[in-house]
Amino acid sequence: MGSIRKSRPILVVDDDHAILDSERQILADHGYRVIQARDGAEAMHAIDADPPALIVLDVQMPGIDGPAFALQLRSRLKHVPLVILTGVADPRREADRCNAEAYLSKPFAADDLLRVVDRFAA
Repeated sequence: MGSIRKSRPILVVDDDHAILDSERQILADHGYRVIQARDGAEAMHAIDADPPALIVLDVQMPGIDGPAFALQLRSRLKHVPLVILTGVADPRREADRCNAEAYLSKPFAADDLLRVVDRFAA
């Protein structure tokens, strides 16, 4: 699929470069326009510059962590879907803390990432 599915990008936020690159590649290969951020502050700049259709967010990051980012996000973009990506034992609890629509556990399968993005990036 070479065409861009949506005009608004998917924002992936993770301080792990390998995971960030993996997410970008999977989504881009399936026709999504992807922007990346390595931390919460960088993600806030990206949101202001190019409001996303969906955000895939790592919870545990230096500086602005997932819950703090989610709070700031909702003050700027109230209705953008948020998907939490985390390696913690109870990902549902983290998703609840961030008021997220969905969560994925690390390590994630490409099919799971695509399924959740397809579902919420409408």
